[in-house]
Formats: sequence, structure tokens, C-alpha cells
Amino acid sequence: MKPLSRLLIALSLSPLLAQAAPLTQVTLPDGRQIQLNDDYTWEYLLVKPAAPAELTTGVKGASAAAVVAAPVLTEQALSNPELLSQATRDGINVKLELVEGDDPLQLHFKLSNSGTRNVVRVNGSVTLFSEQGTQLGTQEVRFWAGENRLPESYLRKGEQRPSRAIEVARPAGLNSKPLVRVQIDEVEFR
Repeated sequence: MKPLSRLLIALSLSPLLAQAAPLTQVTLPDGRQIQLNDDYTWEYLLVKPAAPAELTTGVKGASAAAVVAAPVLTEQALSNPELLSQATRDGINVKLELVEGDDPLQLHFKLSNSGTRNVVRVNGSVTLFSEQGTQLGTQEVRFWAGENRLPESYLRKGEQRPSRAIEVARPAGLNSKPLVRVQIDEVEFR
């Protein structure tokens, strides 16, 4: 293999290797639990992974079927739902302001930029949970979208602005307002 080919392969794999890996989990003096990552970031432990699949058998002679449990919220997330409703990445803070509507649900967010650069796009996801903490569904969303050649549409440094309402389908079986977990996946600067 030629050196240039090796370099191109290494560069294409580097984003996969740049993901933050957990180093350790710490309990703070007030009882909240956080995870420290190897990229010098930290995050609250809010979701427990799904329980292992259970095998169930139905009628005699029927084959076994796997029942996969959905992820659930931790006790600290259930007692402090405000930890779920905001996320920060690269100086950008996204906070859930209001959930309204019946079907679809309309989610209203407020974004603030405490970083040093102007922002064009903020992409992420919202995950809906029941009051008991069971995950109901996840949807990818765009919290902010500006136009590359229209500076007035950027989220400027030091600025705080509302996002447009994001519509999410009401999951089946949800009778009350859901708990909403906000995550930022990508921030594009200008």
C-alpha cells in the first residue's frame, strides 16, 4: 500500500477515533453522579442502559422471542428533570423552554452562545421519556439553522435567541407531558 493511501485511510478513520471515551464515574458531595471522559469533558449520568434481553415463550411449541427493554432514566434524572432539558457543547447552550400541544408536541428552545465564534447550525436529538422514566422515542432535530451568507441569521457570540418550534409526534401511551432529554451532536461555526 502506498504511503498516500495509508494517510487517506488514517484521516478517514480519525473522526471515529476522536470520540470521547469514559474514564471514570464520580459521585459529587451532593449525590449527583457524573462521568469523566478522556477528552476533558464530563456529563451527568442520566440514562441507565437497556436491560439485557429476556427470552419469553408463548404457546407450547412456539419459538422463544426476545423482549428488549428500553433504556430508563436514573434516579437523579427523575428527581432533577432540569438536568435533562439542557445541553452544552462548544460554548453553545440549548435549553428547553416549553412543551405544548397535543399531537404533535411542539418543543420550544432557547439557545445561547458563550463561545468565541458565530454559529450557523446546531444539530442534535431529543429523547422523550414517560413520567416513570421509560424511553419512548428519539428524534434528530436541528436546533438552529442560519444561512452561510446572511450574517444576521447567525447565532453570534454572546447572543441568546429562541429557536423555531420543533414538532415531535406524541408517542403511543403518553398521557401527560413527557420528560425531554436534549443532546447536541454537532455545532457548525462560521
